[in-house]
Amino acid sequence: MRFPILLAAVLALAALPPAASAAPDEATTNNDVRCLFVSGALAQSDDPELKNIGTLSLFYFWGRLEGRGAPSDIVQRLIDASKRMSADDVKAQAQTCANLSKAAGQKISDISDALAKTLGDGAPPAAAPPVATAPGK
Repeated sequence: MRFPILLAAVLALAALPPAASAAPDEATTNNDVRCLFVSGALAQSDDPELKNIGTLSLFYFWGRLEGRGAPSDIVQRLIDASKRMSADDVKAQAQTCANLSKAAGQKISDISDALAKTLGDGAPPAAAPPVATAPGK
């Protein structure tokens, strides 16, 4: 089963300190805000597949923004994006967002494959230590 390996990879990546040279520019933040807007629109879809894609993308792009310290004016930025983006802009942005999500998914898959190769596919996850409870509870 690859899920425990994938989960371990995600947790390991989350624990890494951010790279000093990874400071995004304003264009990256603006792009992520637009992707957050597009993802939110997809998450409202009546089509279950689009709704699922939108919901997953919403979490991905919010994570990108929050991981860098989400801008304090995020609500206003989303409102501005909604007013500025035409239907054609949304379609073009959706492709940009899909490419970013796909690249991130491929990185996770590559990490999972490398871990599976090293640790063996289906290796059971390490047992969690027992949780201590207070006496009388």
